[in-house]
Amino acid sequence: MPESLKATTLRNVSYNSLATVIHLVVMAAANIILTRTLAPSDYGIVGFAAIFTAFLSQFSDLGIGSAVVQKKELEQRELYTAFTIKFVIGLVIFVLAFLGAPLAVRVFDNPAIVEVIRVLALNFVLNTFGILPSILLTRNLDYKKIAMANLIPAILQSAVAVIMALMGFKYWSLVIASLVMSLSSCVMINILHPVRYRIAFSRDAAASFIRFGGNVFLAGLIVFLIFNADNFLIGAVKGATDLGYYSLAFNWGSMACTMIASIVLSVLFPTFSKMQGDRERLKNSYLKVLQYISFGGVLVNMTLFVVSRDFLFLVLGHHTDKWLPALTSLRILCFYGVARLLLEPVGQVVMALARTDVLRQANLLAAALELTGLYPSLHFMGIEGVALLVTVSYMAQYALYYRCLRSELQISFKELRSCIGPALWGMLVLSQLFLLGEVCRDSSYIVFIIKLIGCTAGYLVTYGVASRWRLYRELRSLANNSI
Repeated sequence: MPESLKATTLRNVSYNSLATVIHLVVMAAANIILTRTLAPSDYGIVGFAAIFTAFLSQFSDLGIGSAVVQKKELEQRELYTAFTIKFVIGLVIFVLAFLGAPLAVRVFDNPAIVEVIRVLALNFVLNTFGILPSILLTRNLDYKKIAMANLIPAILQSAVAVIMALMGFKYWSLVIASLVMSLSSCVMINILHPVRYRIAFSRDAAASFIRFGGNVFLAGLIVFLIFNADNFLIGAVKGATDLGYYSLAFNWGSMACTMIASIVLSVLFPTFSKMQGDRERLKNSYLKVLQYISFGGVLVNMTLFVVSRDFLFLVLGHHTDKWLPALTSLRILCFYGVARLLLEPVGQVVMALARTDVLRQANLLAAALELTGLYPSLHFMGIEGVALLVTVSYMAQYALYYRCLRSELQISFKELRSCIGPALWGMLVLSQLFLLGEVCRDSSYIVFIIKLIGCTAGYLVTYGVASRWRLYRELRSLANNSI
């Protein structure tokens, strides 16, 4: 990686890190208050409505945003063509969501779902006016402004949700907070990078964007099915309460992945795209990123796995068993979070290499496995069976991704093992600590804190020994160079 691009990437990661840590603290505090205030059915109503809006959102971009970011040279008319397409699609989807909302009652027997979908659909129109500055800032690798544009709206969203929940607005607190997030994001990013909005259309540019974005769109649609088919079936068959338990388990199980994705992975696609002509540099950069994120991600998810019972009982349940029905699902989805974290960087490499066909094929494989086994898993094993199926289906994608990495970048299995091996040894040690913790079921904040400290210390020492302290020396060197 050239020094200038390396320095830019590290700087962008540091901006994202600071913003994400602040966001994580605010979001965690807000979620704790919300889970103590709202009922599982409130989460179920909003979660089921989000399935419909999320499905429609797959058609709101058609992969055009990624195509514009990946394009080496970009003309003004091409940029405005992307905005025009996005604007028209956003309006059409809003109208479809507003008119089609009553259909949701046929599968989710709760009339509140109609108005919730209609209000959430406003996000399609609001988000349209943030696409141009977002694309331009991403192409320029200006993640300092992107981090600011994401952080302030996230804080406002958490504040609005908590205040409204405490005032007794129930599920509406989550819905209105979502609108506040979209509106404030649009305002912030336009303040930080003002642009002129203009309706224009170039047939050649549109065709080029759609050719690139077609596989991205299909992959995104498949990912939507993977991420939402489970929620849809649980809500339709089991109801809002079970969906609330599953949603909570999934959100916390994948939180580390989401956090690290916002810190590191969001920077990778535009950065990798700039080095797509140098395969050796791209290979080394990918392996280094994989090493870093496996180090942090495994620590967070496996620590949550060890303290999962105390976390649900003490932190979220406020000394009650309100959320304990989600325990087994949460534990399974902690491993899903690890698997997803290790797979996410591959998608960025595949996109940078314009091998979107591999992205589509891998997602098709996961979707086929999940959709085939979803109902039997739910019927015979409940939400725990669904959590296990989702984890296995997601891990299956690596069979195709590894073949692509080996052919395109000549990455061997030994090199991959060298990157993630120390983290896996740390995972094994934390698994032993989990078994010890299960012997003692005493739930108190003192025991909870001791477990957290023990997990962190055990993992860091194990990782250091397994890696011969190499990563720690590299991190210290990076810290010294940044000062």
